[in-house]
Amino acid sequence: MLGRTHMAIGLLVALIVAPLLTSDQKTLFVGLVVFASLLPDIDHRGSKINRLLPLTKYAARFFRHRGFFHSIFPPLIILGAAYFYDYFLIGQAIAVGYLSHLLSDSFTKLGVNYLYPLSQFRVMGFIEVGTIWESLLFAAVVMAIATVVFL
Repeated sequence: MLGRTHMAIGLLVALIVAPLLTSDQKTLFVGLVVFASLLPDIDHRGSKINRLLPLTKYAARFFRHRGFFHSIFPPLIILGAAYFYDYFLIGQAIAVGYLSHLLSDSFTKLGVNYLYPLSQFRVMGFIEVGTIWESLLFAAVVMAIATVVFL
């Protein structure tokens, strides 16, 4: 999926989860979820995250796209480290954003191997990146965001 679609899905997920938080936690949580929704694509040279943070593009030299960074292991490592260092809310927000990215990529034809490198199984959908189907999904997510915000 394109960066805008990942960010929109991340925002929708964050807005759905935000009512469970205290008011002083919501802004940080939502911002981190949206940012983290881009993180798995550090393994893709032309990704939005690598344009925003050029230092991250070096990961693309050592990892193949939709490999390790598109597995369940990075968000688990982040969540564990955040818990260990007593930054659990931050870890939760990053993990939620990260997982929203993986879930949305599961709807693409390239899919996601959640257990890479332990398995070859991929969860795949029907959407091709950058096509009308992705645009329709993006529009639906934007409408859902508007519904959550204004209702």
